[in-house]
Amino acid sequence: MAQDSSRPDFWETRYRDHVTPWDAGRVPARLQQYAREMKPGARVLIPGCGSGYEAYFLADAGFDVLAIDFSAAAVEVAKANLGRFADLVRLADFFAFDAGPAYDVMFERAFLCALPRKMWGDYSRRTRNWLRPGA
Repeated sequence: MAQDSSRPDFWETRYRDHVTPWDAGRVPARLQQYAREMKPGARVLIPGCGSGYEAYFLADAGFDVLAIDFSAAAVEVAKANLGRFADLVRLADFFAFDAGPAYDVMFERAFLCALPRKMWGDYSRRTRNWLRPGA
């Protein structure tokens, strides 16, 4: 099994082989609470969306969601879980993808902590580029 979490094949084998112990199978209670405080229709980016539970929850609540993952197997799982919202998930690399206009919110559950520490600065820069001022 691949050992470098900065590479798609690391995640590909885990999702393909159903080795996802971090997957709680539900939306965190704190996100449910925070969503009630968000601006109606807010644009939300979810990098490393994995199984897509949060994308479904937020889209169903009326938010403008884009969920990305760079593992094709994870995207397949997310699309299956997203049902009528399957078109909101895309195969994309957080560090190379053009996400379009700025977002109001970026939600990620474990994306940063899964990255090698040497990539945290790049993560911070990308996040700043994709969030509107004051987001």
